[in-house]
Formats: sequence, C-alpha cells, structure tokens
Amino acid sequence: MKMTTRVAYDNMKYYKSRNILIGIAIVLTTLLLFVIPTVGKGMIDYQFAAVRRMYPSWHALYRNVDEETVRQLTSHHDISTYGLRSDAGYMNLDDADVSMMFMDAKGLELYKMELAKGRLPEREDEIVVSEGILKELGQQGDIGDTITVPYQIYRGGSLDLTETKEFQICGFFEDSDSNLENRIYTSLVSEAFIKAQVPKEDIAYRFLLQINDTDKATTDDIEERIKNIASQFGISENETNINMEYLAANYVDPVTIPVIIVIMAIIMLAGVITIYSIYYVSMNQRIQEFGRLKAIGATKRQIKQIVLREGLCVAAFAIPVGLVIGTLSAKAVMFLFINMFGEESDFMRAMGEIVRNGEVSLYYWWAYLIAITVTLCTVYISLLLPMHKAAKISEVEAMRAQGTGKKVRSSRKGYEYITIGRLTLRNLMDNKKKSAITIISMAATGVFLMVVATVLSCANPRESADRSLVGQYEISPIIEENDKERPELRWSEVQKDNPLDETLKQQIENLPGVEKVDAFTSVKVTGDMFLEGDSNAINGVPKEYAKELEKGIERGKVTYEELKSGDKVIMDSALNHWYPDLDVGSKLKLVVHDGDREYEKEVEIAAVGSYGSGMTNYAWLIMAKEAADRLCENNANLYFHVIADKDYDQKLFESLEEIVKASGRIEMRTWKSEYDHWKSAMATTSGATYAFLGILALISVMNLINTMLNSVHVRKKELGMMQAIGMSDSQLMKMLQMEGLFYTAGTLLISVGLGSIAGYPLFLYAKRDGMFNITTYHYPAAAALIVIAALILIQILLAVGIGRSVRKDSLIDRVRFSE
Repeated sequence: MKMTTRVAYDNMKYYKSRNILIGIAIVLTTLLLFVIPTVGKGMIDYQFAAVRRMYPSWHALYRNVDEETVRQLTSHHDISTYGLRSDAGYMNLDDADVSMMFMDAKGLELYKMELAKGRLPEREDEIVVSEGILKELGQQGDIGDTITVPYQIYRGGSLDLTETKEFQICGFFEDSDSNLENRIYTSLVSEAFIKAQVPKEDIAYRFLLQINDTDKATTDDIEERIKNIASQFGISENETNINMEYLAANYVDPVTIPVIIVIMAIIMLAGVITIYSIYYVSMNQRIQEFGRLKAIGATKRQIKQIVLREGLCVAAFAIPVGLVIGTLSAKAVMFLFINMFGEESDFMRAMGEIVRNGEVSLYYWWAYLIAITVTLCTVYISLLLPMHKAAKISEVEAMRAQGTGKKVRSSRKGYEYITIGRLTLRNLMDNKKKSAITIISMAATGVFLMVVATVLSCANPRESADRSLVGQYEISPIIEENDKERPELRWSEVQKDNPLDETLKQQIENLPGVEKVDAFTSVKVTGDMFLEGDSNAINGVPKEYAKELEKGIERGKVTYEELKSGDKVIMDSALNHWYPDLDVGSKLKLVVHDGDREYEKEVEIAAVGSYGSGMTNYAWLIMAKEAADRLCENNANLYFHVIADKDYDQKLFESLEEIVKASGRIEMRTWKSEYDHWKSAMATTSGATYAFLGILALISVMNLINTMLNSVHVRKKELGMMQAIGMSDSQLMKMLQMEGLFYTAGTLLISVGLGSIAGYPLFLYAKRDGMFNITTYHYPAAAALIVIAALILIQILLAVGIGRSVRKDSLIDRVRFSE
C-alpha cells in the first residue's frame, strides 16, 4: 500500500466523527442520485408499458380524408403501415352508446383491437357485435344469426333519422369492465354498408399511419414528418391527430433528458456544498498535521493525494450503502404509488398489474453507474479547494498554529465582566468565514425549498375547484347540436322551452341547504373576425359577481353598470390567445343567434380580463346578465349555479339528482368531483417533491452538525479552562445553544427571507403559464414554520448531545487537551 493511501486511511479512522457526517451526506446524495432517475424512468416505463397494452399503435391519423387522398397516401414513401376507419353512425338506444364503424384488418391491429371469435364484416348486411350490445338491443344471437338494429347514419355532417335493418352476426368483441360499466360499445360494419348508406361526397375516412425509419428518431422528428405529409395533401392541423402517448412510450422525448439532468445537477450541487463545507470547517484543526508532513518531505502533490484519497475512502464505504438503501426505496416508492392510485382508472389498474407482475424491470444498470459516477464527481469537486488549501500550508505556519487558524494581529475590545453572550460572540467573530460558509451552505437548500414550496402552496385544490365551477353544483340543459333524430336538443330549440326556468330555480332554492341559485346566460354569436366554423358566445354574468368581474380585468377599464348597456363586453384572455389581434377598443360585428332568429349586433371590447372556467363557462365575451337577456327573446339561461351552505351534502346531492332524473332534460356537475380531481393530482406531486426536498435538507444539516462538533473539539482545552475557573455545566450548555441559534437564525433569515422573495417571480411565471391551474399567491407559511421548527429542534438536540459528550471527559483531561 502506498504511504499516501495508508496516511489517508488512518486519517479517515482518526477523524471518525467528521467522516461519519461526510459519509451520511454521501449516502443521502447517492440515494437521491439513484432513486430520482430510477423512479422517474421506472414510472415512465410502467406508464409506457400500460400505453402499449391499451393505446392504439398508430403514430397519427388524418380525419375526413376522401377516397382519392387515401389512394395517394398509401403510396407515400414516409408511410410504412396504414389502416382505414370510417364512422357510419350510432345505434339508436336510450341508455347506451353503440358506435357503428368500418375498420379494415390493419386498422383493427393499429387500434389494438381483436375479435374474440369470427371475422370482419364483408357484405353490406354483416356486423360485429358483443354480448353487451345484444343485451342492450334486447336480443340474443351467435355467429350466423340475424339481429334487427335501429341506427342513425352520419349524413351531411350530422346524425340522420332512425332506420332499421337486419344484420347477420359475423364476429364478436369481448366486453371490457369499462364497456359494461359505462354502457359504451363499438360495433363494426363493412365498407360496402358505408358506401350503400352514405352519399359518396359525404364518405370520410380516418387514415391511420405509422412512419418508417423511426429506430433512432425522437418524438419531435416523427411529429415533424407527420405534419409535413399532412401539408403535402392539404390536410389541416385540426384534422391531424398525433398519438403523442404512444410516441412518447416508444421513442425518445428530447424534453426528458434535460429535466433529469437539471434535477441531478441540483442534487450534485447540494452534495458539493455540504461536503466542501464540512472539509473547510475541519481544515483549520489539521494545519499542524499537514505542516509536519511537509516538514518530513511530503510534496504538495502528496498532500493533495492524502486529502483526496481520504475523501474517496469515505465514499467507498458510503456509496454502496446509498445504493442498497436506494434499491429498496425505489421499489417501496413504486408500490406505494400503485397502492394509492392503482384503482382510479383502467389505465392505472393496468399499470398496477404490470408492477405487481414484474413485467417491466425497475432497476437499470446505467442508474447504478450514473449514481456511482456522479457521486464520485461530487466528492472530487468538493475536495478541490480543501486539497489546494492543504497543499499551500507552509511548515512555519503549521508549527505556529494551534488549531484555530492563521493568527493575525488584531485589536479586540476587552470587558470587565465576561458573560456567556460575549464568549459566544467572540468565538463566532474569530471564525467569521467558517460561520459564513456553514450558514450559506445550509441556506442554499433552504432557499430552494422555500421557492418550490411557494409554487406548491399556490397550487390549491380548493381554489382550482372554485375556478372550475361557481358554487357547489352546476345544472345545465342537455344539448346535442348534430342529432337529426332529436332536433329538440339543439340550443336554438332548447331556448324556446328551456328547462332552466323560474319554476326549476324556485324548486332548487326550496331544498334544505341551498342558499341561492345564480343563473348565467349564454348568447350564441358568430362573426367574420372568427375562424370559419368557429362560434362563440356572450356570457351573461349576474350582478352578484360584479366585483369579481372588475377585479379580474388586466387591461382596459369598465364597470358592471357600463356592461349593462349591451354595447360593451369584457374579453377573456383565453380568446386573446386564439385571436391576438383583438384588444381593448376593438369593435366586433357579431351575428346573434336567438332560437330561429338572427340579427347583427356591434359591441366594443372595453377590457381584457382573466377568469376561471366556472365564471366564463367557456364563453369568452362577458356582459352583464340583464344586457345579455335583452339580446334574446327566448330563455338563454345555460347554467344554474347552486350556492349551498356546505361544499358537499349527501342529502342535497341526492335531492338534486332526483330533480335531474325526473326532468330527463338537464345534467349536473359537482364542486366535489372537481375538488377530488385536483386534490388527487396535487397529493402525488407534493408528496414526491417534499420527499426529495427533505433528503436535500438532511444533506445540508450534516454541515451544521460538523460545524458544532468541530467548534467544540478545537476548543476542548479552552472550555476546560473556563470550567476550571467557574463556568458551570448549565452555562456551557447555554453557550453551545447560543452558538447553534446563531447558525439557525442566519440560515432562517436567508432561507425564509430570500426564499420568500425569490418564490414570488416563480409564482407569476406559473400563473402566466397555467401551471397547476395557479391563480392566487399564497405564502408557504406551513413550509416556513416546518423549516423554522426543524432547525431549532435540530440545534437544541445537537447542543444537548455535544454538551453531554464534552462532560464525559474529566476536567483535567480537557485542560490538558491539545493537538
């Protein structure tokens, strides 16, 4: 064994307490560097395995493609595989949705669908059904049997009148649990049936395709090629559907790698700061050691090697421990996630089955290699400055040093009486740089924690639900615009006999628990300034929401009283995204649609605001309700927002459900369902994020522990002499606690202060980009209190532990202590 290696190994054992702290920091760094990419990649792989099991395998589909374009697309050099689908219509059943479509064999394969038995239909009167469909039809049959089917065909862009035809069963699908639960099914008819039933000019195919030469392609490359093909054949972006879930599951997403690199860089930075700080704080007490080594002939290079190999020896013991803990933790995290959310949907159930069956490996050799490599790099970078400092120490300087650093002449104010506070202050001032490095290294993690906590605290499930729905329940009429069989469900017809009338309003308001019912109006409008086929609506908002409307204005100025004129509107900024030329002062020449009546109306955009979907109801032009009502002769109430005394009341919910079912013409949405959705989504995100930040915080706490231990160790003789002349054990404990409180107060001042300030710009960014549906700033008080309480508790426990450790040595041993 080389002498430098032996010295490094002996030093590692001699400075056991310090190296244990460094080892813990390395263990935690290794743990994070392994768990983050492993769980992240594992989650992606499990999701992608579920996607490959459940999702279609086509890369894209083009809608509304005619027969001639289909023929040309089939010979395109960039398309390796294609299939065809054409929607014929729906079976006319009261409580079930059964689509009727044509699909060729390749299309069926690309949709991951297969027949339980039989074959695809070829003749005009052949059909593929399922047992569930037969049950909905109230009929029985097997392959070769004839059934009678009432159906509506798509003609002229909408469902035509009901027809009846006898079909011969040629195949069967197997019903899934989702089919039976939701009563939604698919049947297949032949292309001959489509051509016989639908006029040639109305026949539209969905062209399913896979791109060739994708072995080394990224999702962006494939997406670009799909769009290029579409542009060559005049297929618009609206008619192009790219299967992003399947592409992401099978090809490299260029966004994934940078995200992982950024997270690992943050972990690495935390590790570097902590390990460097521990070495720096400990370096002063080793000046004599390195000076003596130089005096007996050690070169600068050998001194550097001793420091480096000592650190690498610690890493050699710590990294395997971190990998073992990380291996166990990764599996535990994955099973915890599946247990929490595994029953929420068919997709999550499929993902849970894949995890439990071990169909996809969670462990990757490269994850171990990355964790080891990056941790070693972290240790090496952490040691660069300590190595350089140790190598610069001269023999004369080392012989003069007594473990408290380089002595410089200074003037110091004396005191007639010595107090615990003055002793504490003197020690801190003598070690200003050491104290500053400890505080800054810990505060860096604290600032990052507070910034992230700001975003998470602003992502409030309750507020997200409030923005999605006004009140606790939303009642609206059932509207179907393109069903020729039920023309009474078109909005123009619903207005003439709108179920949202005063009678229904009074009926709901009389229910126990209901405080009031607010009616919102919707007036359908079109205009030349909008894209062809794009219809919008004017949202009539009641006077009770005047303050909320005015508060949401971002540009311009208008009062609710001015909106009553009917000549001014507020434009929601969501519409501004699609029509950026529209702004304050723009004049809109609109065509108002009121039942069968149409007339022109000019309005001015008086202001631009930002509002939740519950307020706008996806109608981006906002007017006072009484003005919107004057635009229509018919009843234009589109939503009844029910304001209740509780967010959720089971009895009230059941009473409203009875009213909805009895009407048969209205439907209901609840605040609770919106809240549950946002709460579930945020629980996963917050849990994972705070676990990550907690481990980062533990890494930085190692630095505080080392600073306190080192401070006591180098002053053992000094503390012993003080106790010899009268300092009591309680006074010693008080001094140690005051020193710890100084580090804690400095860390908190920077962490909470700077972190709070830095968090606000990130909130504004998240709000502008719609991240987590954030709209309102919330100071992360809970996170700040937890950080404060945790640091105070740690320093108190640390002071008690160190005090007991010091008292284990006799007073004589402490007075005689010297390096």
